[in-house]
Amino acid sequence: MPAIDPAVSVLLATALAAIFAWSGAIKLSDVEMFEGAVANYRLIPRCAEKQFAWAVPLCECACAAGLLLPSTRPLAAVGLSLLLCLFTGAIAINLIRGRTNIDCGCFGPALRQDLSAWLLARNAVLIVLAALVAMPPGARPIEWVDYVTIGFGAATLVTFYASANYALGNAPRTHALEAL
Repeated sequence: MPAIDPAVSVLLATALAAIFAWSGAIKLSDVEMFEGAVANYRLIPRCAEKQFAWAVPLCECACAAGLLLPSTRPLAAVGLSLLLCLFTGAIAINLIRGRTNIDCGCFGPALRQDLSAWLLARNAVLIVLAALVAMPPGARPIEWVDYVTIGFGAATLVTFYASANYALGNAPRTHALEAL
């Protein structure tokens, strides 16, 4: 089985952990709002919406924590991939239904984003990154310079991810202002 450079694995795991710890924490800060987003997807029975609205951010936080430990990293990466596949499927079903004017719920009250193909592409990239983290790391020892690279690289990836999310999440409002 192919191996991934251990520094790259840790860099990606750190960035994904930050993104999904942030996502889970934001949802937990306003579970009722996230429950409304879950309900808008119209995919699960009403009686299960509250439990699902609690389970998703708890799973995101658990996967984020698991990504930080070498012993649990592969399992956490697989768990995160499964969550992302679930999210991607829910978005795709509603896009096929023509239901684009609902909040994706991805970042709770921090960012309201309508469903779009962009979210499918974003999730596909995240699934690939999680799959890379699930690969066994190579035997090369991580040196101190690798930790510097990991820190700056993870910060850069998280900043890029957040910037792209906010830019694309606010694109409809920006286009509306341009039309004035």
